[in-house]
Amino acid sequence: MAYIDSTTTAWAAGSASAYKHDGSELTVMSWFCGAGGDTQGADAVPNVRVTRAANHWDVALATHAWNNPLCEVWKGDIRRAPVDKWPVCDIFWASPECPKWSAARGVKRDFDKTLQGQIDFDEPEFKSDRERRAAEERSRALMEEVPMYLRGVIARGGLVKAGVVENVIDCRDWDDWGRWMAEFDKMNYDTWVFAINSMHVDPRSLDHIPQSRDRLYVAYAHRSLGRTPQWDKWILRPEAFCFDCDEKVEAVQVFRKAGKDMGRYRQSYDYRCPRKTCRAIVEPMVMPASAAIDWSLPGTPIGDRPKSDECPEGLAPATIARMRAGFKQFWGWGEEMADDGQDSLFGDTSSAAQTEAGPLLVPTGGTWRNHAVTLDRPMSTRTTVETDGLALPPFLVPCEGRDGKKPMSLTDPLRTQTARLETAIAYAPFVIPMRGGGDKEKARHISAPLHTVSAGGNHHGLVTASEHLLVPYYGNGQARQLSEPIGALPTRDRYALVKGSFNLDDVLFRMLQPKEIARAMAFRKGYKVMGSKRHQVRQLGNAVTPGVAENLYCALYEAITGEELSRFAEGRGPLSLLLAA
Repeated sequence: MAYIDSTTTAWAAGSASAYKHDGSELTVMSWFCGAGGDTQGADAVPNVRVTRAANHWDVALATHAWNNPLCEVWKGDIRRAPVDKWPVCDIFWASPECPKWSAARGVKRDFDKTLQGQIDFDEPEFKSDRERRAAEERSRALMEEVPMYLRGVIARGGLVKAGVVENVIDCRDWDDWGRWMAEFDKMNYDTWVFAINSMHVDPRSLDHIPQSRDRLYVAYAHRSLGRTPQWDKWILRPEAFCFDCDEKVEAVQVFRKAGKDMGRYRQSYDYRCPRKTCRAIVEPMVMPASAAIDWSLPGTPIGDRPKSDECPEGLAPATIARMRAGFKQFWGWGEEMADDGQDSLFGDTSSAAQTEAGPLLVPTGGTWRNHAVTLDRPMSTRTTVETDGLALPPFLVPCEGRDGKKPMSLTDPLRTQTARLETAIAYAPFVIPMRGGGDKEKARHISAPLHTVSAGGNHHGLVTASEHLLVPYYGNGQARQLSEPIGALPTRDRYALVKGSFNLDDVLFRMLQPKEIARAMAFRKGYKVMGSKRHQVRQLGNAVTPGVAENLYCALYEAITGEELSRFAEGRGPLSLLLAA
């Protein structure tokens, strides 16, 4: 552990002179470290190392300890930890649980279905408002622990030079947000608030992220450092192609509503051409969900799946409906094309090119997505449950139970991953949702990024017809082709892979596997995630995407040391070069 040197007192007082770094290794402390996504990011930065990590779930700590044997780990409730005696670190990373907050008007808002604190899968749902309020208070208390620790370090004569707080974007609506941010200012820290989608970050050295995952990041650096991090260089200016200017540009993030600083991509903000004479909306380059798929894993013909009163065709009726919508939208197996609601993101789905059979990601349950999508897009956010299936020719299908699920293509980034497995892959590919109600006709092509991985389960199935689809396994998502990124990944199985022809019984279908979700989260190859399959998905859906953490650490490293880092590590270049190869 590194300790603060003799200049500590001057830093705490906010000296005007710039901090002179002594060249020693920068140490990092990671709270709520989980499986170690941010630790992977720190370790990728030269002369930066995570020396202490804390979490309350033994399975996640086992994963962290196995992959980071030199890092000291602490298990327990951080509110009861003897942090006042812990060695001082240079950089402090904290990822408090995705909470249930109260909005400023006093109306309760369900910002995330799964708390990181609920690490026991047998733990029942809240039985009363009292239990729910207690969980909400715990979530807020964990946010309060961050400035509390910083104050304690200063009281001891030390100083944390910089840090990051990561959370869900809805945390910005916390009624105590302004007061909480003011605590950093009182301690002489400059702060920056970022809305970042992982698929738009081009890591310095780590793997690109084939997943659409919106998150809030608060970065801070002590004013005594005398240097401002180069945020444009590392996270705010993704490379895009402006068709109006006919050239590649460094896009500018522009919020749709004046004064707003937080929200989801394409809902609250867009990227635009930086030229004042243009300002056209542009799309940053993204890694497709197909990059996360292991094509050596076979699917099962839907006709061979067990039948029941609840699943008369072998899968839930909502999942079958999403798959049929994916067939119509991406394979031309119907009279008209379905609208997956993503034309503004990834082009016109009514084009002839979209009728070519290919894999889809299909939401399969427990997610908010309804449509199967192609694999040439990023996956949607990974949650903590399984929610996507893969259909071949594939699309991704949300398989969880929330409204608004759509299948997606594997050419897009994967949806945000949660703590459940919620995506399946469908062959000839598109992805369909696999759980819950809402729109049953929302498959996504697999050429899009995967939707967000959540902590609730795998809700996507992949469907293919000679090729592949990702299909959500629960809920009301839609199938996706494999050319799209996978949607956000939860912590349960959520996507299945489907391969098929026009005969539904012959379509091959399977859920995405933990190692594919790990790829959607861009965990490094060979990173071992401990526990059962369900535990693995939960850890991955709760994790920080390492590539985003790497670039944030790079920016803070430069501000602390005054040493310039190359934008890309040796042998690496921008994503556009990789996609063009």
